[in-house]
Amino acid sequence: MDIKAIARLSRFREIISTLLKYGFDDIVDRLEIPGRKYLEKIRFHDTHLNTWQRMRKVLEELGPTFIKCGQILSQRADLLPKELLDELRKLQDDVPPEAFPEIRKVIEDSFGAPLETIYAQFEETPLAAASLAQVHKARLVSTGLEVAVKVQRPDIAQTIKNDMDILEKIAVRLDGRIESFKVYNLPDLVRRIRKLMLQELNFVREQRTMQIVRTTVKDMEGILVPEAYSDFSNYMVITMELARGSKMKDVDISSLKSRATMAKRGLALSLRQVLEYGFFHADPHPGNFLVDEDENLILLDWGMVGRLTDKVRFELIELISAVVDNDVEIVADILLGFTIGQEKINRDVLQNEVLEVISLFTRMPIKEINLGHLLLELTSILRSHGRILTTDLSIMIKALVTAEGTAKMLHPDLDVIREAEPLVKKLARNRFSAQNLFKALQRNIRYFFRFQHEFPRQALGIVSKLDRGDLVIRFRHENLESMQATMERIVNRLVVGIITGALFLGSSMVILADTGPRLWGYPALGVIGYIIGLFLSLRLVMAMIRSRKR
Repeated sequence: MDIKAIARLSRFREIISTLLKYGFDDIVDRLEIPGRKYLEKIRFHDTHLNTWQRMRKVLEELGPTFIKCGQILSQRADLLPKELLDELRKLQDDVPPEAFPEIRKVIEDSFGAPLETIYAQFEETPLAAASLAQVHKARLVSTGLEVAVKVQRPDIAQTIKNDMDILEKIAVRLDGRIESFKVYNLPDLVRRIRKLMLQELNFVREQRTMQIVRTTVKDMEGILVPEAYSDFSNYMVITMELARGSKMKDVDISSLKSRATMAKRGLALSLRQVLEYGFFHADPHPGNFLVDEDENLILLDWGMVGRLTDKVRFELIELISAVVDNDVEIVADILLGFTIGQEKINRDVLQNEVLEVISLFTRMPIKEINLGHLLLELTSILRSHGRILTTDLSIMIKALVTAEGTAKMLHPDLDVIREAEPLVKKLARNRFSAQNLFKALQRNIRYFFRFQHEFPRQALGIVSKLDRGDLVIRFRHENLESMQATMERIVNRLVVGIITGALFLGSSMVILADTGPRLWGYPALGVIGYIIGLFLSLRLVMAMIRSRKR
């Protein structure tokens, strides 16, 4: 489906109209959609909003898919400027709840059974309602346990797929046409957001994640994760233990007796997830923590998680050690290994900028150092050099910043470095333990034997192709759509210019011949030719003026 096809969709027209409503005419113009002139009457009037505020308003007005996109992008401090991140973090997906008959239908369709056969009681008013799902209190028929039931909104998956299809076509159209957007690789960014959103809608995945996390926190005192009941959960419904407590954002912090202990436990949980398990909650903000009457922390909403490979985890540990040792060269090398991008980097300039950031942090009092903010500063340097982090790493940094912020909210004097030091030292030692070294040796031996087995065959294949003259080198072009569009405009203008010139020349010859029917005292064909030629000339001049203003 190309841009002309989706331009006929009402949802696409709604998106375009909203962009125009909030003053993003330049983006709409770059799309070069048919029928653009019929939207000219839509004008931006609310001039007191700045660019970042207008972006947030667009997302809010376009609904759940776009709100969720904004929330995901609010985790990408490696991609977006601070001003835009601040606006995206204001996005709220609290929306009116779905009518109960619709929720009942989702439950019964997904289980293939009447609701009353599963739940003895089911409260129609939800405990919470968000853009993708809502949570109801219920009681199981089989055990009599009180539970929380998370149910997807009807047809939300199809709504997201349709919106993301349109967004992907828009991203392909814009990619390369706006200079400041090139670093983002818009089509790839949209595809990654689509993947994250559809993963969040996979409740089977979330239920399994909760089971895994429960096993990793069972030895951590004061940290709880609700149990998910797999017999009463499926792709669209999760039935889980009813967590009793108050959201931390609603708790009077001064009334808590063990604030310092809770802060240390929450921070330790985040650090262990990132550095030890490589499997972490993507958004541990105060709204996702409950505090029960015993002041335990209950972590909710496991729909979006991040994962890090062993290699990345070990390099993160090495990065932290290099920062402490002020080893700028190692820091720069590790950071570049974390990024993607085609831009060539001046390593001397990069190292000088890294040194400046590290020097500022190392001069701060130890207890004021924030690991997450340090990583944010370093990744902002990479963005200025045209390099961006992989998705999971950027989410990890945002999660670490959020976790540290939540811990500092509980205990402002928390010494993050001192709390992290024992874990970092332990994991650094484990990296070079006999067991891990032996595993690495085994892996390398397997690679070697695979290489020595496959290399002769591969080399023989290359030589055979050379001998037959079948060896072909393929070139792939990228981001040439804008050049193609420019060439099309140039050719179109050239053709119009030639036709216009021919019209003026032919009309002059007809008038000089002074034959045929007359109009205003002159040969009619000549006059009509002059009028058409003048009209085409004006259109051509106006098109050239508009293109210069872009």
